[in-house]
Order: sequence, then C-alpha cells, then structure tokens
Amino acid sequence: MHEAETYLNKKYSTLVVKYSWCFLLLGLVICIALGLSAVLGGDLPDFNDPTKGFVPRGKNTLTSRLFVLERVKKELDKQIASAQLTNKTEVVTTIEQDEDDDLDYDDSISESSLLEDLRNAPNACAFSTTTEDKCLTNKQVYSLLNNQSDLIKFSKVIEQQINKPHEQICTSIDLNRHYEVYFESSNKSSENLLTIDNLRSLCKKQHHLLQVFQLDSTCHYTLPQMISYFSNKLNCSDLNQNDITNFISRMQRCHTLYQAGLIRLAGLKRYRSKPIELFEYDSCFRYNFTFLSLEYLLDKTFLSTNQTRFSAMWFLKPKKPKKLLNGSETHTANSAYDLFIRHFYRNPKFDDGWTRISALNFLDIRISTAMKQIRADMFFVILAISLIVGVTIIYLRSITVALMTNLCVVLSFACAYFAYKIALGIDLFPYINLMATFILIGISCDNVFVIFDAWYSEKLDIYNEARLQNRQIEFYGKLTREQEQQYHRDWDYTMSVIRKKLLTKETNNSTDKHEEIDEEEEENEEYFDRIKNPDLIRMMKVNDEQMIQMMGGLLRHAAASVFVTSFTTSAAFFTNMITRIAYVQLFGLFMGFCILFNFLMSITMIVSFVIVYEKVCEPLSARFGIFNHFPSIFDKTLATLTRLSHAIFTVYIPRLIIKLRYIFILIFFCFGIIGLIIVFYHPKLSPPKSRRYQFFQLTHPFERFEYQMRDQFLSYINEDKDNVTNPLLIFIFGIEDTDLVHPFYPEDSKINQNKQNLIYNDNIDFYDPKTLRWFDSFLKDLNRSDLFINVQQTYSQWLTIGRLLHGFVRSDTKTFLSLDDKEFYVPSTRNQTVYAMERLFQLFKGSNQFQSGGGNDNFRIGFLPDRQTRQIRAFLFTINMNVTFNSFTVQHAYYNKLQTYFEKCLEQLKLTEGSNGHVYKQVKHGWFVSPQFLFYDLMREVIRGTYTSLIFSMLFALVVLLFTSGNVLITLYAMTTITFIIADTVAVFVLCGWELNILETIIIIMSVGLSVDFTVHYGVAYIKADWKKNQADIKQSTKNIHLSDESNQQAKTKETFFQRLRKRHHQGSLQRFRRIKNSLTRVGSAVFIAGFTSFLAGLSMAPSKLTSFSQMGFFLMLIMFISWLFATWFFLPLLSFIGPIDQFGDIPFGKLCRCGKLSTPTVVHQSIQLKAKEENVNLEHNLDDEQSI
Repeated sequence: MHEAETYLNKKYSTLVVKYSWCFLLLGLVICIALGLSAVLGGDLPDFNDPTKGFVPRGKNTLTSRLFVLERVKKELDKQIASAQLTNKTEVVTTIEQDEDDDLDYDDSISESSLLEDLRNAPNACAFSTTTEDKCLTNKQVYSLLNNQSDLIKFSKVIEQQINKPHEQICTSIDLNRHYEVYFESSNKSSENLLTIDNLRSLCKKQHHLLQVFQLDSTCHYTLPQMISYFSNKLNCSDLNQNDITNFISRMQRCHTLYQAGLIRLAGLKRYRSKPIELFEYDSCFRYNFTFLSLEYLLDKTFLSTNQTRFSAMWFLKPKKPKKLLNGSETHTANSAYDLFIRHFYRNPKFDDGWTRISALNFLDIRISTAMKQIRADMFFVILAISLIVGVTIIYLRSITVALMTNLCVVLSFACAYFAYKIALGIDLFPYINLMATFILIGISCDNVFVIFDAWYSEKLDIYNEARLQNRQIEFYGKLTREQEQQYHRDWDYTMSVIRKKLLTKETNNSTDKHEEIDEEEEENEEYFDRIKNPDLIRMMKVNDEQMIQMMGGLLRHAAASVFVTSFTTSAAFFTNMITRIAYVQLFGLFMGFCILFNFLMSITMIVSFVIVYEKVCEPLSARFGIFNHFPSIFDKTLATLTRLSHAIFTVYIPRLIIKLRYIFILIFFCFGIIGLIIVFYHPKLSPPKSRRYQFFQLTHPFERFEYQMRDQFLSYINEDKDNVTNPLLIFIFGIEDTDLVHPFYPEDSKINQNKQNLIYNDNIDFYDPKTLRWFDSFLKDLNRSDLFINVQQTYSQWLTIGRLLHGFVRSDTKTFLSLDDKEFYVPSTRNQTVYAMERLFQLFKGSNQFQSGGGNDNFRIGFLPDRQTRQIRAFLFTINMNVTFNSFTVQHAYYNKLQTYFEKCLEQLKLTEGSNGHVYKQVKHGWFVSPQFLFYDLMREVIRGTYTSLIFSMLFALVVLLFTSGNVLITLYAMTTITFIIADTVAVFVLCGWELNILETIIIIMSVGLSVDFTVHYGVAYIKADWKKNQADIKQSTKNIHLSDESNQQAKTKETFFQRLRKRHHQGSLQRFRRIKNSLTRVGSAVFIAGFTSFLAGLSMAPSKLTSFSQMGFFLMLIMFISWLFATWFFLPLLSFIGPIDQFGDIPFGKLCRCGKLSTPTVVHQSIQLKAKEENVNLEHNLDDEQSI
C-alpha cells in the first residue's frame, strides 16, 4: 500500500509540475462555467419568507400531521362551500346584522330607569363565563361594582370622533397588523408615565404620529386620548392632574370585574351577548374603554401599583389600502418599512427629555425587515475578504496569493450553488446559506496557508541539503547585502557543525554524556530551523526535478491534513441531513458542497498555482524587487514579524510545551471536564422557553416589542395564555398521517402534480356497527380520563348524531321516545347505517364542518365524504387537553402520556379481538394532532437532530482520522481533544444564556468540523515528521568513528535492565520532542494564521444587526480560539508525554492489503545502506580536502 501511495504521489506531482497552467486554467474555466449556468439557468434566491423550512417535516413528525390536517380542512371547506351556496344570502344578511350591532347605542337614558330594570330582573343573565357553564346575574354583577354605578356620557364631538366614517366604531383592537408604538420615560429616576408632563409629551407625539402615518380618518388609541375621554375632553393637551386621578380611580373601581373576567369577556365579544343596559353604560363597559386601557395602553403593573412604566399607541390601518398619485399603495409592508427607515430608525427627535420610543411593531414587518437587512449585511463579506487579503499579504507577502485565496472562496460558492440549484434542482434557499462565505474564507485560508507553508518547508529542506552537501545555490535574482550576509552565515555555520561532529569522539558511554550530546544536537537542529529566511528561501532557484520532489513532500504532508479537515468538516455539515428540519438540512447540504469543492480546488488549482507562482511570480518578484520598492520600515517590519513568528513556533513554543507539558495537560484536562459538566449536568444546554425567534439584536425596537413589550401588556399575555391553555386535540381516523410534499420542494408543482392530496385508509369501514360501537366506547373512555376536558361537549354531539340515525332508521314515535339519551344508537346492520348517514347528509349539508383550532367550537365532530361516491372516508373529532403548554418539559411529558394512553387503548382492543381482529385492523392507523404541537415538534426534532448529528459527525471524524493518520494513539488523543473543544465551546454558549434553537443546532454540529482542523494538522505533521532530518545527515559523517568504538564499549560495559529501560525512555522522549518541533515548524505558524483569519471572519460578522450573523461570528471567533488553545497546549503536550514513537500504534495497512509475500525489502534496505556509506565516504574526502587547504 505504501509503495502504491508513493507511486501515485510521484505521478501526480509530475503532472502538476509539468502541466500546472493546464490544471489552473481548466479549473477556472469549469468553475466559472458552472457558476454562470447556475445564475443564468434559474431564478435567484428569494428571501422574502425566511420561515420557509423552519418546521420539521417527514415521517413520524407531528408537523407533517398538521400539514395533512390542513389539507383535510381545505377539503372540508370545499365541500362546505359547495353545500352552502343556496344559503349565501342568509349568511350575508346575518353578517351585516352583526356588523350593525356596534352602532346600537342610545345615550338618552337615566340612572333611575336602569336601576328599575335591575329591580325587575335581578336574576337575569348579565354575562356568561368563558366556560358557558355559569351565568352571572344582574344582581351579582352589580354587587361586584360595590352596589354603585358610574354611568358615563360623552359629548357629541367625542361621539363623532369615536364613530369614524367608512370604518367600524372605535371600540376594539384586533392583534393583527397595525401600527404599534411603545413609549417609556426618558427620566430614569421617574419611570411612571402617568404624570402630567409625560402625558403632555405623549400627547404631542400622538399628533405627530398621526401625520407620519396619515391615519387621521381611522381609529387610534393612546393613553392621553383615553384619559381625556374619561374626563369628557376632546383635546389631550387640556389634561390636568385631576384628570389623571379620576382615570386611575375609575380603572381601580373596575379591578374586581376585570379579575373576574367580565370586562375581558365583554370587550372580546363586543356586545354580541348584550348585558343589561346598566352595565352597558357603566364606565367599566362603555365603549370598551376600560378594557382597551387595561389590556392595550397600560402595562401589567398598573392594577397593583397605579403606575405604568410603558404605554402603547395603536394606529389602526384602514380596511382598504389607499393609493398615492404615483399609483403605489400605502399601509403595506414596503411603505411601513420606508416609514421606519425615514422617521424612526436612529431618529432622536422622538426623545424630548420626557418620553421616548421603546419599541415598535409596524404591520408585523419584523421578518421582512430582517430580510432587507441581509442585503445590507453583505457589506461584512467585503470587510471579511479585505481583512483576509491584508493578513495574507503580511504572512505570505504576496497579493497574488491573497487574491487567489478569495477567488477560490467565490468559485467554491458558485460550484456549490450549481450542484444545489441545477444538479439537485432545489429552489428553497435559506438565507443562512449566505453565511457559507464567512466560513469558507476561514477554511480556504487554512488550506492555502498549510499548502504554502509545506511548500516552503520542502524548499527549506532542499536549501539545507544543498548546504550540507556543499552544493552551490542559485537564486532568481541578485541578493541584497543583508541576504548575502545571511547566506554566508548559514554556510559557515553548517561547515562548523560538521567539523565539530567529525572531530568529537565519544570516550564515555555514560548517561550524562548522552544527555549533553543530545541537548547539543537539539540546539543545532533548532538553528537549522531558525535560519529560515523567507527572502532567501523564496529566491532560491529550483529546477523541475526539485519541484517534483517538493510537490511530493507537499502532497504527503499538507494534502493529508487538508483531506482530513475538509472531509471531517463537510461530513459534520452533511450530518445535518439526519434532522427533519429542512432549514438545517439545506444549510448542511449546501455548506458540505462548498467545502468539498474548496478541497478539490485546493488539491488541483491551488497546488497548480503554487507551481505557477514559483515559476512566474517568484522570479519576477526577485528580479524587480517588488517589496524593495516599499518604504524600508515596512519591509523591516514584515521581516521582523516573519522572524519573530518563526522563532516563536520553532523555538519558544516547543520549549514551553516540552518543559511544562504536565502542567498544560492537567490544566486543559480540567477545563475539558468542567465544560462537559456545564453542558450535560448543570446548568446544561436546554431547549428555548419561548416560541419566539430572534432576528435582530435585543436593542432593536422590533425585537424589544417581541421580547419585552409582549410580556408587559395584558392583551398579548392573555392571547399567549389562551393559546397554550387547554388547547384542542384532534383525533383522525381513515386518513394516513403521511405528508406527500417533499420538504425541499414545498411549492414545486412538477413534483407534486401527480400526487393526491390525501392518502385514505381503505381498510376502515365507517358503516360497520362494530366500528361505530368502538368509537362510542373510545369517546366514553376519553371522557373518564384526567388527560382531557370538554369531552362531554363532543360526546353530546355524538349522541345527537346517534339520535338522528335512530330517527332515520326507525320513524315510529314509541321507539324514539324509549331511546336512552345517554347512549349512542348504533344501527343493527351496515345497510341501515349507510341509509341513515345518507339521510343525515341530506338533512344537514353543512354538518361536516370542522374547525382545526380556535374560533367557533360549535362543531366538534366531522365526517369527510368522498366527492364522487359520497361515502364516508374519514372521521374526525376534537376535545381539549387538560394541560397548559408553558414549557417544553410540560409538553414532552404530556405528549408521552398521550401517546401511551392511545397505545394502551389500541392494545386493549388488540387483546380483546386479537392481532387480526376486525375492528383493530381498521382503527390501528388512527392518529392525533394539535396545532400547539408545532413548537414542541420543532424543539423535539432540534434536540434529537443535534445529538444524533453530533454523534455521527464524531464517528465519521474518528474513521477519517484513523485511516488518514494510520495510528490508533493519534486518533484517540485527537478525538479526546476535539471532545474537549466542543464541550468548552458549547459551555461558553450555555453560560452566555444561549438556548438550543435552530441556529444553535447548526452551530453545535458545525463545531465538530471546525474543531478538528488544527488538531488534525498537528497530528498528521507529528506522524509524518522527518524527525531525523539534519541530524541524520550530520551523523553520517561521524558514523564510522562511532562504529569503530562500538564493539569495544559493548564488550566493556553491560547495562542493567533499569538502565536499558531508562535509555529507551530517554530515546523515546527525544523522538517525541523532535516530532513536536518538526510539526510546529511545518504547520505551527500556518495553523495560527489560519485560525486568526477565521477569527477575523467571525469578527467581521459581529457588528451585524441580525442575530444569526452576529451569533455565527461569535461562534467562529470562539471555536477558533478554543481549538487553537487545546490543539497547541493540550494535544501537543499530550503527544510529548505519551505520543507514539517509531511505528507503535500504527495500523499495518500494507500487511492487511498485501496479497503475497515480498522479497524485495531486504535488498532495498541493503542498497540504501551501501548508498549511505558511499555518501559518507565522499563527504569525509571533501572535508579532508578542505582542511588540507
């Protein structure tokens, strides 16, 4: 296997050197052609809806069930619409009558007549509670008002302002797409807005905002306006302190009624169920002003403190959009965004020293604004590229290499986009895919730096070899005076080292002598590495044969590292496909393509560019002295930085690692264990507590509304509470829970046009009496369970259907009267059931209505008939869950109970009938779902996908490391290091308050691929280190002298077992130290600069206003910093302590792959020894001639 690897290496090196221009130009043409075809051959990505792909879809996901339920609802609506065409006029009349209810007001009423009505009907129903089981009487409500009334009458001018022309009466607000402006006090010492100065400030801003929004003719609600209404004043600028006191006292008077739920009930129903007139005209209910003030204008602390820290202004948009003279519409998402940028974005004019804007919500444009911000944040890509160009110029002192590096980033992105868009035909392109540019910049720089460092290291070996063999070195251009002096110093020192080795003879074989000589050899080796001069090495002229030799070494050292890092990183991204969230899957797929294409460019175009650069750019640079034209201080600074960098990574860091290795191992091992404890024990990574997704920084006014104001105002608090308290649960039988739409192609009609919308279960027969009896028993069992509530409402409708079926089957009155009202009637035969059901649908054409959530709960049972045959294909019913979904933990526990309960019901049926039972085979494919399962399913898939992808990416990294390094110990140490890197990175996120959301899932999975790079570079360099270089060449000259005395010394001295063990340990440590030094010399500076460039790429993303970009930037900075720390100060000290030596721990791939015995190694070994002896004799003769001269 090794021979085959060497043969392929040499062949490829020869091809690259001879045909470098062909490789480079062909690669450029192919990449540009692919990129252009992708851009011109399809539509550009659309980021208008960034939530596409956010939900999990696929087999066994609850969200897929919701999509099936949505299609069921659409099918039901179609049939309802066709059945109700004849009742259209009646429906319209009812709607018009409801709309006119709000205009039914009469102020010509006295308190005495109202009290007379109360005495005449004290027990009449005033308000029904939300459960509709109780009805509060007029007397009870009056007692809650402390037996007093506060009738309020408004002037005609105020009545005209409340009743807007062409609009509904201004008595209600729906939480849907309006202009909301939230204010707070500018004075930190006085945060209460219910002061006369703050209210006058808000009054002025109210008038200004009406002009900005151009909404004078529509309803608007503000705190100053509401206080003036209660004081019967038209203009809020006329308010005084007494008006504020009167307003507070009236609000507190209604406190008890609000806590009882009556004010909210009346406000939401808007007098649909009219109370007695006394309560309609009372200030607590009049025009819903108390309800609007408590829920929309005052924060939640008002009822307990009589103060409000925040206040909202609501400006309702008109029912019909207005058009400007240029034809554009107002009060749309685009016009609202323009208003935000023009009047509110970083505009201090709304801060007058009393009040200021705290948060905004304009027509729910937060998401669309975030998508517009993406285009602006593409500036940070240019910033990152500029920083990388600057670092590359400083490190490699070449503008050409910097441009080539960034060109590879662009071409990798273009080729990946071709594979994604054209080859796979995926139209859904999440906006987070744009972050690939930042990650690619770091990865591409890593590959380029490692490749060029390996090239110059190979060139340094040829430079040292020429000095040791006394060969003349040619340069591309004329050396400067400093370079000439450096060249002669290198030459003189080489000769002095060889003379010293030849004249020194060992007379004692003691351990101390060995240690002294070893230390001296280490110092000599350090010097051979330290004398590296970038200008001398670059200007040294090499021929094609030497280039082939250098390219072979480059591929042997750098290509292996680039291969491992690229494939482990791409595999980490590809493991995102394990998740069922299209957003995460597509980002992983696209990012994996980017990295693979970048790897292909690295081993083809970049290595070819290295040869082109050596043949063309280096001679031109040396001949014309490009850098010499810069100011001398710039040239000296670059030279100083280069020498300092080389000294740090070849001398000082190796010394620190070797001398303090035990301390470093202990410190970083403790850090790794602490990170694991933080992630998995306490406080540990947890799912999000909120269903909200953050787009901007929390200081952004849109995010302050989403994350702060929604928790301060009772309107949103109650809405969120209503959504999660006793949510609906839908059971469905007869339809498979299979989502036929592919998550990658949700809107592709070509793929979905031949697929039916729903998959029916043909095994179930809804006309079978046994099946109907099981449904009846199942509903009864649900009613007895503590997991559900309001089952009785559903069962009562079920009983009503049974009575109707009985009436259709048996029309005699006696039988109908004798029917038990508490038992469901089941026809005795299937034919009777078919007949009764047909009569039922004829009687109630709209009886198959079905509500999937919220709104009208009148219809809790539904049948879905076939359009053609009118046979029942599905049965659905709804109940309420006895739970409040206020956290993921509660949802997870309840869902497990629900799943266990349903499985237990089916298991009981199976035990009763057997596995082949008639009813069991029909109903076993039934399923349930709830709209409130959407968030739970998302978080469940996020958690499952994160840990599953993490495990698989770690396993893939293990396999790649094992096969690439070929050493078990290196792989074990590297995986330990990578585990600690990921643990500490995620631990920092946990301590910063991050929760496991979609973006965090992507980041954690990415951490495997990005944390492996530096450790792999060091590990591969350690395994493939030429640890005998320089020393082996020098020792060849003194080998005969040592051999002549070796037999006599062995005869005189007999070593004990402990001496041999100590000697073996010392030799092993010496080999480890030299391997560490060699690996740091080869890739140390490249690894640091690669990490630094990725750090800069992350730093360039940090100022972004988008949370996803800034969090990704923070992650890049953190993972690069922690990866470099652990790779350099934990992995290398671990290798210097217990790293493999010689071939210990190597996997014998050659023996495993060899088919027969080979007899050539002995001959080859003997020929190598003879050649070494000849070179040694020639070197001695040359030195003797030099001494005689």
